[in-house]
Amino acid sequence: MSLFKARDWWQTQCGHGEEFDMYCLLVANIDNDPTGQVKILTGSFSGFLRVYLPRDRGYKAEDLMLEMELEGGPVLALAAGRFTGSGGLQLAVLHPRKLSVYAVASQGGGSYLQLARLYDHWLEHTAANMTYGPFNGVQGCDYICVQSYDGQLYFFEAEAQAFTRYLPNFLVPGPLAYVDVSDTFITCTAAMELEAYKYKVIAAASAEKVAAPTKDLVSSGASAAGPAATSTTATASGTKKLQADWRVVLGEAAIDIRVGRFSQGLSPHQADIIVLGEHNLFVLSSAGQITFQKRLEYHPACCTTYPVPGAKTPGGAENLLVATHTKALLVYRTSVLSWAAKADLQPVAVAVADLPTMRGAVVMLDDAGGLAACYLGTEPLLNPVGFTECKDLDYEAIAREHRQLAQVIREHGGGAGGTRLVEPPEKLIMRAQVPHRLDQPRTHSMNGEGLEDLSSLSSAIGGKRITVKLYLALQGGLSVENLTLSITAPEPLTPVAPEIVVPNVSTSPVEPTVALITLATGSGLPSSATALVVATFRTPGGEPRCQRLDVVLPLCAFCQVIPPVKNAEYKVTLSTNRAPPPLGSLFEDILAAAPPGVAQALSGGAAAMGAGAALGLGGGSGGSGTATVLSFQFYGGAGDVTILVSKAGGRYRIQSDVLEAMWLIAAELSSRLAKYYAEAEAGLPPASEGPFTVSYEDALPLDDFFEVVEQHFNVRQRILQLRTQLEDRAVQFRNIEKRLLMRFKDKNPAPLNQLDLLMDETYGSIMDLGSSMEAAQADLAVRSRRLSGCVQLLLLLVRWRFALNEAEFAVLKACISPQVIDGSEIGWEEITEAAMTHLLRTCLAKSAKEQAVQLTPLTAAKDTQRLRKHVSLVLERMARGMRLLTPGEVVGSGNTALGGQRPLYRDYSLADVPHAVPVAPAVPGLTVVSEEDGSGDATTSAAATPSRSPGPVMSPGSSGWPDPGFGAMSPGSGEYQAMARLGMDGGGGGSGGG
Repeated sequence: MSLFKARDWWQTQCGHGEEFDMYCLLVANIDNDPTGQVKILTGSFSGFLRVYLPRDRGYKAEDLMLEMELEGGPVLALAAGRFTGSGGLQLAVLHPRKLSVYAVASQGGGSYLQLARLYDHWLEHTAANMTYGPFNGVQGCDYICVQSYDGQLYFFEAEAQAFTRYLPNFLVPGPLAYVDVSDTFITCTAAMELEAYKYKVIAAASAEKVAAPTKDLVSSGASAAGPAATSTTATASGTKKLQADWRVVLGEAAIDIRVGRFSQGLSPHQADIIVLGEHNLFVLSSAGQITFQKRLEYHPACCTTYPVPGAKTPGGAENLLVATHTKALLVYRTSVLSWAAKADLQPVAVAVADLPTMRGAVVMLDDAGGLAACYLGTEPLLNPVGFTECKDLDYEAIAREHRQLAQVIREHGGGAGGTRLVEPPEKLIMRAQVPHRLDQPRTHSMNGEGLEDLSSLSSAIGGKRITVKLYLALQGGLSVENLTLSITAPEPLTPVAPEIVVPNVSTSPVEPTVALITLATGSGLPSSATALVVATFRTPGGEPRCQRLDVVLPLCAFCQVIPPVKNAEYKVTLSTNRAPPPLGSLFEDILAAAPPGVAQALSGGAAAMGAGAALGLGGGSGGSGTATVLSFQFYGGAGDVTILVSKAGGRYRIQSDVLEAMWLIAAELSSRLAKYYAEAEAGLPPASEGPFTVSYEDALPLDDFFEVVEQHFNVRQRILQLRTQLEDRAVQFRNIEKRLLMRFKDKNPAPLNQLDLLMDETYGSIMDLGSSMEAAQADLAVRSRRLSGCVQLLLLLVRWRFALNEAEFAVLKACISPQVIDGSEIGWEEITEAAMTHLLRTCLAKSAKEQAVQLTPLTAAKDTQRLRKHVSLVLERMARGMRLLTPGEVVGSGNTALGGQRPLYRDYSLADVPHAVPVAPAVPGLTVVSEEDGSGDATTSAAATPSRSPGPVMSPGSSGWPDPGFGAMSPGSGEYQAMARLGMDGGGGGSGGG
């Protein structure tokens, strides 16, 4: 319970679609109840008058005592006073062109009120506001003064109109107040000055509007005859100009003017004039002297005065209640802020009322008609806790209960000895059906599920989409309503509906509930091929549950088949221990969705390639099912990747001009090959070659990978520099502002000394730096996506080169994460460098000395040298045969054996790695050349000489395509380097080192 929160006691809504302003709220005993019970009155711009009497907490129908639409139109202001001289209070209602006075009487034993019109005054000019009081010291009656929008003051004495006067030098109306102790009217002009006019001076002035003298008249008349001539002219015309009693320059517009006894030690013949400005609070004496001024650190909305508790007699001290635009209520007693509380409404009018069961309630009205009565402080305790005698504690019972709870925790898999996890009996079954083709183009703006096409999604890549069917079923007698599905798709895919609410879920697995998840394609390269679906719901008992499902998306969601592309900058060669199948059989679903022109190019490509010698098509007579070359292009032209197959030896070359684009095609090729051979060899005896494996025998493209890392790190450094410069310019701008403010506030200001020019230049520099920061952040997002794709490719090549199993690959992927997350100071480079250091001092440590190395705190890196050396050292030690997990940890991963230790790394699902295939336990032809140990910063190298015999030599065709046999590769060409560097000089990807 917050002590500084206004407690809601009573609230209601005054009509619907109506507007209210500052003077539309009134708290008074308008029906002259003998008990003195006040009512709450509201008037809207729609012309409705409502009277409320809250009797208890919460709004009830009987609280509304009167609701009536008045004839005069919008209600501008309400006032309660003795407007007839017959005793008691009457209600004055100000309309734009009419002033009406009503008598309010109680009917039905006080259950409702009745309104009786006493008299009306029609106005020639549109009214702005009004005030009332005993003008000229009249006894037992209140007169009314109305201010119009053109500066005319109407004075009404009961049923008669006394006179009208024009305010001099008037532009727009300001707040109007009456000080009875000095018989003075207070208003704020457009010149931001507070002016006071005596009632006697107003009555004695001329009723005609005195025009302001023109510049020419003043200059010629004043220079010719002087002040005496001007005075004589005014006297001769017979006009008596209205003169102000005093003026005070505020320097800002006034929001409201209140008259009360705010200061201490005031005599009965003194009063305070409280002016609430836009930035300051002014308190003036009735003679026009500023007694108190306070700079406000907020934007005020309205204010009111109320008697101090314990001093409710007339003439006692009063407090000031200010409401701000930040929904705060501030209570001032003299110059001290006594209390502050947060409200739920944004009030335009505020008052304090003594309601039947709530004394000192704060009544608030917002501009939309929200009316509330609240109180400050805390809610009282209805059932206070009593103190009883302490009983002796039974420590044996406490120990027994502790043992029972510990046993329950161990049975449910918690604690140090827990060996099994108990799943709840109720479970949500989630199953996804992923199509292998994109949806058919839509010819209307509504799809089958009633979801409208979003303009930003339908325009992307021609509006291509893919719809995944998600089957939901509940088991265990669980019934769920309003299950929420949250969909997160990898870029560049975008879910059409990020959240889907399923009203009812089926309890039968035979007839499950189907939810359609639609993803819109976009331009760019993906960093992951897995979408995440999270289901959240509550059980009938109120327990929150959640369940996730990883959906592996098909290749058609990211790219499409295009005619073969010849040239490429980056190349990666994969080897298998099986004869290669036709690419058309592997990618049958992709080829089926290809345009007719692409299929014709694939079928007729052999003749155009020089009799097919270069591609190994067997004379060029094969169709797309026997093609040995296939090119994919990502949507939006983000990049193209080509697969070439050599019929001799089961080797595949993946090449592209974009390094990060190859990982998805390589992973998809590995996954489809594993699935193909698993189906083809099902039920057959084991092959002599052993299980199907994928291997990578060339040099790792570390140079290209480190170049991408360096580019990403440089952009991060650029953003850090821009942030520092932006902070410096902001500090400089604030200092200049303070100096200028001091110059303006000084009574004898010094020259600006070009401070205004310096402020202008600083502001321009801030705007330029902000634009540069936005551009750098956009560049960082692009570099992060590229780095993520390069990490995915490097992980695949390391796995295939060093024959990592799933558990070891999970450890490596956790240390070199493809999820690039950059903070303000710590980013991907620092996190990965710390992970590499951890590997080098744990599972890849060569001695106890390396294990005892003390770790340094994680700080921002100055460059990427340590990251380069540690990644190279980790790969070199893996090339020497060191493993990321011991055999015991691999066996115990995921489920620790009884009595054994828990694994260091958790084995998680590799659902987002579609290339998970069994690999061979050895790396052929890999020997260590050298290693320099020391502080962990070493440059290492390893030889990668293929152990197989070269394939047959194939002469390149006239089309300029590379040799798909990959047999006659000279060492100087870079295709197979005799010394494949794993360190700082890693295998050159740019020169075809893959």
